[in-house]
Amino acid sequence: MNILIINGSPKKKGGASVFFSKILGFMLFPQKVMTKTIGISRNYENIFTDLKSVEIVIISVPLYVDGIPSHMIHFLQQMEQYCINNKCVFMLYVISNSGFIEGHQNQAHLEQYECWCERAGITWGGGLGIGGGVMLHVIFYVTLLLSIIQFVIGILINIFFAKLAVNSILVFSFTRSMMVWLFFSSGMLFYEFMLAWAIKKQKVIKNKYTRAMIPSFIFLIFADIFMALEALFHGKIIFSLYKKIDYTKNAE
Repeated sequence: MNILIINGSPKKKGGASVFFSKILGFMLFPQKVMTKTIGISRNYENIFTDLKSVEIVIISVPLYVDGIPSHMIHFLQQMEQYCINNKCVFMLYVISNSGFIEGHQNQAHLEQYECWCERAGITWGGGLGIGGGVMLHVIFYVTLLLSIIQFVIGILINIFFAKLAVNSILVFSFTRSMMVWLFFSSGMLFYEFMLAWAIKKQKVIKNKYTRAMIPSFIFLIFADIFMALEALFHGKIIFSLYKKIDYTKNAE
């Protein structure tokens, strides 16, 4: 069975959508899985050429303003016409992730892809809505980074202070960090496993919804801190927001 995973994130690298698609791709072993990325490019020929030869298509995409991202709308319009003209017969599954903690926030988004399937004559296989997707993505890499730092520190301590037994402490610390991430991600991992099982069996399932396993009030605190840091590092320096602008320069 040939499977095509389409990453619908507009980001050039990384992103929660890519992260979740990689986990699903790992769970689909030993099936043959191809992965393509849309990005913000409007050249989709490298993706469309594979649609006639696959049985399953999986789209992993973020939720934007409670619906389909604009660049994804353009892609789906072109894909719909291609599927009609070439009589494609694959099944479509979708993973929708949102920054909101509630998984059901993705419901309308998944239903839009289901409606698209009716227009394009494609079989809707089902979808998975993940709440707090960005948090699950970030926590994983933070845990991985801390584990690497701990490992390096352990090697240095063993070199310069060979008599100190720190290996067991480092192993315990690494295990504890991974267990915390597994707990936060348990819902996502469980439903991705269910989705992978349905895909392998080519079964149609009802849309499923899950979230980061953390109380909402705690999530809001960390989400506010994260968004503030994102604004500082990726936006304009805060002091430039108060800079006086001379509009007369562009008057002509």
